Amino acid sequence: MASRRAVFATAKLHHLPPQPTHPLIRTISTTPKQQPSQALRKYSTTTQSHSNSRSARKSRKIPLLITTAAILGSTIYYFTTPSRPTLLNSETFVPYTITSREAISPTSFIFTISPHTPNPSLPYLVSSSSSSSSSSSSSWRYSLWSVEFKQPQVQIARHYTPLPPLNGQNPADGSLSFYVRAIGGGEMSTYLSRLGVGQDVWLRGPHIGFDVTARLGARNSVVFLAGGTGVVPAMQVATAVLGRNPEANVKILWAVRKREEVQQQAGSNPAVRKPSWWRQFWAVRGSEPEELNAQLQHPSPIAKQLQALQLQYGRRLHIQVAIDEEQTHFREPDLQKAITSGLSSSSASSYSSRSSSASGCRLHDAAMLELAPEFEAPAAADDCKCGRGAGKNLFMISGPDGFIAHYAGPKRWLRGQQVQGPVGGVAARLQRRHPWLADDWLVLKL
Repeated sequence: MASRRAVFATAKLHHLPPQPTHPLIRTISTTPKQQPSQALRKYSTTTQSHSNSRSARKSRKIPLLITTAAILGSTIYYFTTPSRPTLLNSETFVPYTITSREAISPTSFIFTISPHTPNPSLPYLVSSSSSSSSSSSSSWRYSLWSVEFKQPQVQIARHYTPLPPLNGQNPADGSLSFYVRAIGGGEMSTYLSRLGVGQDVWLRGPHIGFDVTARLGARNSVVFLAGGTGVVPAMQVATAVLGRNPEANVKILWAVRKREEVQQQAGSNPAVRKPSWWRQFWAVRGSEPEELNAQLQHPSPIAKQLQALQLQYGRRLHIQVAIDEEQTHFREPDLQKAITSGLSSSSASSYSSRSSSASGCRLHDAAMLELAPEFEAPAAADDCKCGRGAGKNLFMISGPDGFIAHYAGPKRWLRGQQVQGPVGGVAARLQRRHPWLADDWLVLKL
């Protein structure tokens, strides 16, 4: 039985039809493999193409976005940021151009500047129209003022006082002139001395000084002791006081180091004029300061302007000069003479009695003045507490610190600013000798 099953199985095996093994395997193995491979390649190519397209679109959008943002930012900045001021102001520095420069000595000069953008509405000017014609002119609003110059290399600023316009000049064009002396070690003065015509300077101001006319009030006398370039504030004060009060008189006592500041030899170049032997001889014996008037020959550029002022105001303006290299100085008798000339003892006592009511007045109380800074707002109508007809004569001094300290005592620092301090020096000795001077005269240090 078992043998028959084996024979049958063998016979069955031998009679099976041939199996198509290899073609079937090839059909199954090749066709499915080719189709996914092609589909994969097609899918990969399509994905890369879309990716490149998106990258190209992004790359084109980025510069457009940057450009749009830049334009939008510039537009916002233009409409929201205030433009740079072109008019002189006390907050920002404004460019001016040097239009002329005139040498006085190897270290001193006068230069004139004009604004880049002329504007007649300058903050230091007041306009006045003539009733007989349509013409108008301008004059300075303040009796004493200055501006700051900027030194851009070292970022410092210094105050300089402009020269008053000469008679007949209309300052509405904005031009300003300055008398400068280069000082050894002085950053600003040395910087300005290196600049020439056509170069720019930067100004800020005006900065208003003492209200001289308000303090003078009903009085008429000003004595101004000036050292070197300190004569410029004296010229400002003289112009303001004499121009507004026909009864006023001003005496300028000008101390300089060398004669070349006052006089020059004939010719275009400034030269040093040495004192003659006889002048040196009399200087040892104590020579007197000399008059500066129209008879002065070969005046320096600054002396010419002083002569022009004297010609304009006549006898109401008196100018004396002391020259250090010739051993002439302003001494205590010179100051006493300048202050007391024209005053009788009776008028002095009457002035003293009327000045006793100045206590507590910001403008006329000498004790309150000791704490006052040099810069102040113009006086208001109710600032004076002295009553009708109030005022005091003025003894003013401007120059180097040592010069001021010798004649009127040093200024002092209080809470970060300079204040007047008590009267000292020669002025204090005069007050002790003549007590009425302290009552009737105010001492102002610049």
